[in-house]
Amino acid sequence: MKLTFKVFTASLFFSIGVQAQTQTAPKDRGCATQIPAAAWDTWFNQKVAEYQQNLAGTKTQSTNYTIPVIVHVIHGGQNVGSYPNLSQAQINSQITVLNNDFAGIGLNANNLAATGFSTVGAADCSISFCPAQIDPSGNTLAEPGINRVNYATNAWTNPASITSQSSFRSYVDGVIKPGTIWDPTRYFNIWITDRNTNVNLLGYATFPIGTGLIGIAGTGQSTNDGIYVWSRAYGSTGVLSPPYNRGRTATHEVGHWLGLRHIWGDANCGNDFCNDTPVQQTSNFGCKIYPANTSPSLSCGSAIGDMFMNFMDYSDDACLYMFTPNQSARMNTAMTNGTFRNQLTASSDNLCDNVSAVIPFADFSFPTTVACIDSIVTINNQSTGTPPPTYSWSVNPNLSGTFNFNPNINAVMPNITFAALGTFTVTVFATNAAGTASSSKVITINDCSTVGFKNNSSLQKSIVLSPNPSSGVVNITTASAQNQNLEVAVHNYLGEFVISAIYKDANLNAPSLDLNAYANGVYFISINNGIEKIVKRVILNK
Repeated sequence: MKLTFKVFTASLFFSIGVQAQTQTAPKDRGCATQIPAAAWDTWFNQKVAEYQQNLAGTKTQSTNYTIPVIVHVIHGGQNVGSYPNLSQAQINSQITVLNNDFAGIGLNANNLAATGFSTVGAADCSISFCPAQIDPSGNTLAEPGINRVNYATNAWTNPASITSQSSFRSYVDGVIKPGTIWDPTRYFNIWITDRNTNVNLLGYATFPIGTGLIGIAGTGQSTNDGIYVWSRAYGSTGVLSPPYNRGRTATHEVGHWLGLRHIWGDANCGNDFCNDTPVQQTSNFGCKIYPANTSPSLSCGSAIGDMFMNFMDYSDDACLYMFTPNQSARMNTAMTNGTFRNQLTASSDNLCDNVSAVIPFADFSFPTTVACIDSIVTINNQSTGTPPPTYSWSVNPNLSGTFNFNPNINAVMPNITFAALGTFTVTVFATNAAGTASSSKVITINDCSTVGFKNNSSLQKSIVLSPNPSSGVVNITTASAQNQNLEVAVHNYLGEFVISAIYKDANLNAPSLDLNAYANGVYFISINNGIEKIVKRVILNK
């Protein structure tokens, strides 16, 4: 049975900016993890119940698990750092995302406080990940946690040439995995490749297998246990395809690998076997605004709405940020009872801890370098290091009341609110046992309540946005007598990037912005003609 939540009546007035997908991004989250048979559910649910009973009765102590990771990078001979032979920085960034997400402190986790699920809480799952430092033969890896495999050298097919999802999975499971897998009792195997657009797949996982369970479809075997992730969805920095660019595909698939079902139970109003997740009719997509419900008639589900921010839903990366305590219990059960899980922590003592720490690489980005006063600026921390670093943030000039870090200056992915106009330098300090690195970025804060940055500019006078309010399409009319190249960027009222476009030779023509895919609210449209820049406000009311 699922827990029935009480009605949460407070409204939440925020939205998360959604970046347009590239042509190669899947139409949805594209998880192809195979649902295990009923016999697996029976076995695993019994083990979960035993784990929870023993934990409550102090027969079992809460344990911190460490998982040594090896990433098999399948490429066609490209130089390291050239897609799909991803850079070490991009691959390492995924380890940072996993560690933060499984600790309950990942990107946007602080948003949970403004929802009805704050009483449930984002669980610290007591599970961490480390790049394996030693290969199966006992040799030290030149790149910790990375095994680069050239499919051409092995006379294998280019993964991107396969045009159907079933054929692609058969190829990965039947050729790539058996030909590259490292002992799954010692290593957590991850495979990343390019793939054809028609495959429409972000990733998939194998469920944990236990003693006495043989031949159950969807569970891991000695030749295939682990997860697959599309290279453009792996990590939080580098060559990525929005909106799957924050590393949450791997987080989602690791959830399956550790025994979690999709939050809607893989059926209409199904059961994911977690009492602290509300029943919901089906999956969510995009970035929803709380509260949202895939069953508006409440034929199933709860009045509190869907837990669309749960990692086991299908929302965009930036909108996923929590596991629940019951989900944590299921994953800890997998670490205790899974044939290819229960020796990994012991293995990590030999594979992860005997090599010197690597000094951090510090880097981060803003959604925009120009934001509005009192708006929320979300930081995308792209720093890496072994072991994962701790962080400290600063702003210069540091004037009293100028800015506020949420939740604090030591957060991995803080939000900043600026209460003053001006240009500010934001700096991150990333520190681990090997040392400290820093990175700085400049951001300009403007008063977006005015019509533009230059109140009496010719550009401001010549540009008209219509209709305003708009029902979805905004026409940009310029009365200038000369042709102009206009760079246009749209941000929501939090200062988060939404969409951009470039219009060449615009004069009396009327370029248009299609905002039908975005939520109602206030948007700021910045327009730059190469000489001056203005900002105009438009209201979207569909």
